[in-house]
Amino acid sequence: MKEYLLLIREDFSAYGNITPEEMQKSIEAHMHWVEKLVASGNFKGGDPLSPEGKIIKGRDMLITDGPFIELKESISGYYFLLANSLAEVMEIAKGCPSLLMDNATIEVREVLQSEEI
Repeated sequence: MKEYLLLIREDFSAYGNITPEEMQKSIEAHMHWVEKLVASGNFKGGDPLSPEGKIIKGRDMLITDGPFIELKESISGYYFLLANSLAEVMEIAKGCPSLLMDNATIEVREVLQSEEI
């Protein structure tokens, strides 16, 4: 099986409109989805990410705060999944609960092994 990285990009400004109950339901949906992925052998790992961080840019290695909320979308989490093909992992990715909140975009990329580079 090949390894794929799912990057979850979400509009953080939408979180201001989410109740604690809705947030809890979203967390539970992710946990249930991961349980199904583990059972099917498609889960390798994943975690949510803090909305705060730093950015290093260019040769001058300028360090700035970021990602910035005003960027609209930022990476909120990731999953490493196992699948036989990009088509298969795309079908799996459609089940990501973040998509149900209607403020998320999922980017899927194959992880290349060092011998493939």
